Order: sequence, then C-alpha cells, then structure tokens
Amino acid sequence: MLVNIKAKSLAKRYGSHTVFQNMEFSISTSKSLAVIGQNGSGKSTLLEIIAGIQKPTSGELICEADGTEAGISCIRDHIGFSSPKINPYGELTALENLEFAFNSFISNSNNKKCFVERFNGLLNKFDLYNDRNKRLKYYSSGMKQRMRLIIAFLHNPHILILDEPTSNLDNNGKDAVYSLVESVKSQKIVIIAFNENEEAGICDSRINLEKTRF
Repeated sequence: MLVNIKAKSLAKRYGSHTVFQNMEFSISTSKSLAVIGQNGSGKSTLLEIIAGIQKPTSGELICEADGTEAGISCIRDHIGFSSPKINPYGELTALENLEFAFNSFISNSNNKKCFVERFNGLLNKFDLYNDRNKRLKYYSSGMKQRMRLIIAFLHNPHILILDEPTSNLDNNGKDAVYSLVESVKSQKIVIIAFNENEEAGICDSRINLEKTRF
C-alpha cells in the first residue's frame, strides 16, 4: 500500500491558547518525519491529530492510499501508535496484554501461531522475553515503555507514529528502538516526536515546533 499524508493549514487551539497554527507538511511511504520541540510545544497533540485521536481546530489532514483520497479514519487499522498516555493493563502479564490487544485478529490456530511468533520476536528484541509472564504492575517504567512500543509494532502497521519512544529507556532500549525503526522505515511512514535534536537524525526530515505562550 502506497500512502501519502498531507497537512494543510493545520491549527490547534484550546480556548484562547494556540498550540500551533498554519502547520504544513507532506509525508509518503518510505519516508520518516521527526517532530521536535520543548515540552508543551504541541508534539503529542500533533501526533494524536495525525493518528486520528484528536481533531484539528482548523485546517485539514488529507490521506491518499494507493491513489485514492480518504480520511485518516479509513486507514486507522494500518496505524501503530505509541504514547506515554497508553497504559497496558497492570493486572495482566505481557503475553496476556499482547493477546488481548490483538484478539480480534486471532481467528484461527494458524493466525494465532503467526502472532505468537511475532510476540516472542518483539519481546526478545526489547529484552522482555524472560519477563513475559510477569504482570505489568511489577514492571519498571522502562519496561512499560518497551511494552508500549511492542504493541505499536505488533501488527506490522504501514504507518508508525511514536511519541517520545526513547523516554525512560536505557542505552540498550534506545538502541533497540533505533534498530527497529531503521529496519522498517523504507517500507513504512514513520513519524516520531523527540525532545532531543540529536535523536531526530534517524528521520529523513523534521518539524521544529516552537512553544507558544499564553
């Protein structure tokens, strides 16, 4: 699937406060975009708009899939989204969380086998395999962050939207994120929010959001 996402004059306001305005960008399959800025500059808000979780106050987000124009809602199943706001269930183990998240996709034993293989591969990649049967309420903040990323990658989405994916991660965890992004970005749209300019180098282009004032 070839996808192009184009933002035209996007703006977001909360009451009298303008988070951002006149936002313009275009990104297509095999391209990656870094969104950088200080805390409070609107990075998370922009990513949530792109993912279809929030609506812009004005402007529009146009999506073309294989040459046909459609709204973001039409390709939502093809989006993998990770955010600090996403919290897997603490009373469930890692495996139970993954099975719960993708229960609707597991319709027969062959599919289930395929997904279990993917579960195990990602758990190994993010060094959580040995803790797969531990309930998440006993996970550290870094381990929970790894679980958020696994969930985002799990269904092999065409569009990856990652909000500060390296937060709370040690160097090994950050390296796992960089490695996985590098391995898939030539086949997908990848949009990542970073606090640090240095990390944005893994993406082809960047948007720098300035923090607005009341």
